[in-house]
Amino acid sequence: MNAVNIPVSGLVFGLLMVLPTLLLVAYFRLGFGKQLLVAVVRMLLQLGLVAFYLKYIFLLDNLWVNLVYVFLMVFFAAVAGIKNASLRLKKLLVPTFLAMLFPTLITLLFFNGAIIQITPVWKAEILIPIAGLMLGNTLKSNIVALKTFFMLARKEQKIYLFLLGNGASKKEAARPFLKEAIRTAMAPNLATMATIGLVSLPGVMTGQILGGSDPVLAVKYQIMVMLAIFFNSLLSNILQLLFVLRQGFDERDQLIPEIEN
Repeated sequence: MNAVNIPVSGLVFGLLMVLPTLLLVAYFRLGFGKQLLVAVVRMLLQLGLVAFYLKYIFLLDNLWVNLVYVFLMVFFAAVAGIKNASLRLKKLLVPTFLAMLFPTLITLLFFNGAIIQITPVWKAEILIPIAGLMLGNTLKSNIVALKTFFMLARKEQKIYLFLLGNGASKKEAARPFLKEAIRTAMAPNLATMATIGLVSLPGVMTGQILGGSDPVLAVKYQIMVMLAIFFNSLLSNILQLLFVLRQGFDERDQLIPEIEN
């Protein structure tokens, strides 16, 4: 089976779908028409650039180039995560970057070396797409984890202070917030894993099938990718929140108000 190409006319018709979308947004006064247009333009520019330079990165397939590219992906994911969680970039950039970087590198090495067993493990055409899949999902779960944690820390501040006053450490007093934040962040991943194949055919599998791969091979990749994404997101969320406990509280174990925008 060969991949079905999308002609230029097909791309034009696809972009025309934005028009009825904008009309619906305007009719129901949803208020994000401008953001939608900006998002579509940015998507076109960014993916156009990706299509151009990834072609040469794949041909070059250099270890250091690949690692730099992954580091940049993690950096921009960390920046986006902090901004979308409405937190101070300067205060949390380094811990968020590290909380995403370490799990991603560990998962990538294991995925490439032990699961699909490619040589070398830094092969660009595998390393970069898998890193993108993991970081995209990790970014979403990290945003939810951060928002949930700080919401609970404000809402349940009296409980936190009560536990501190009764001899609990900062980590012990904040443990209920940590647990709930992680559970909330990982809930969509669990739901997706439990219904995959019944409710939806996910991106990796659909992309491979459309690209001409055997459905059995596509299913193998999808299962492994889902497990890798779940592990990566969970480990990143845990590290992120542990770092927040260090950076987001003062020497008296009080939440720093300035950490939130």
